[in-house]
Amino acid sequence: MLFPFLGYEAFAQENQAMTITTLKESYAAGEPIEVTGLVESKVTDFKVTLRVFNPVNNLITIDELEVDNDGTFSGQIPTSIGGLWGKDGTYTIIANYYASQPATTQFQYGGIISAGVKDTISEVPIIKEDDDYSQSLMLEDYELDYELTGAKIIRITPDFEMKSLIIEIETYSDGDLRITLPKDVIDTDEERFFVLVDGVETNHDAESNSENWSFVIPFSYGSEEIEIIGTYVIPEFGTVAILVLIAAIGTIIVISSKNKQIFYPKI
Repeated sequence: MLFPFLGYEAFAQENQAMTITTLKESYAAGEPIEVTGLVESKVTDFKVTLRVFNPVNNLITIDELEVDNDGTFSGQIPTSIGGLWGKDGTYTIIANYYASQPATTQFQYGGIISAGVKDTISEVPIIKEDDDYSQSLMLEDYELDYELTGAKIIRITPDFEMKSLIIEIETYSDGDLRITLPKDVIDTDEERFFVLVDGVETNHDAESNSENWSFVIPFSYGSEEIEIIGTYVIPEFGTVAILVLIAAIGTIIVISSKNKQIFYPKI
């Protein structure tokens, strides 16, 4: 006798509605995004998952919000000036909760924008996962240009012993890294590089001109580290540091020769 009622309850939960909106239509660069919403019925231990896409439909951040007993949820999404939030334009938030249909909203972001009250909820956009996102970062005195899909770069570290560059990433999906590296940063005299993704050698494309190497390196969701191994990597010490080191060694040799001390091991 209970089966029809249980089935009806499950059906109702799977089709429950959800809404989401931002407090304002427009946000200036660096301003946190204020989000509010409502689910039809709360499910214990489940949170609302938010995914934020930039104007070229790259996933740039994922966040979670607690749902109150009355089904409401609210919170702030932190932003930054530049970096993943560097593109001005229309950003999209897609919210997921338990078995509800996804809800979506959009807002304008970037520059110095006047704020306005938001009164509508937008349609679900078409997400293009293969769009490129051009960026650059500094390593020592070198500017490295790259395009990245499905992830963001956490840091780039030279490994002087392995003659390699280690690129730490945080992935949101499968993707690829397209990066241009000056030959003063990393180079090879063996006509090829070894490229490892999480320690496993991977197929990649590498092209060179007189000054740079350009790489296209694919990776899968969940990858954490890309290592490019050559036969030369940016020196551990700059020119000034090397000269200081040589001078220090020379001073030690001079002092030792003047003192003419001979040290014997104690027996």
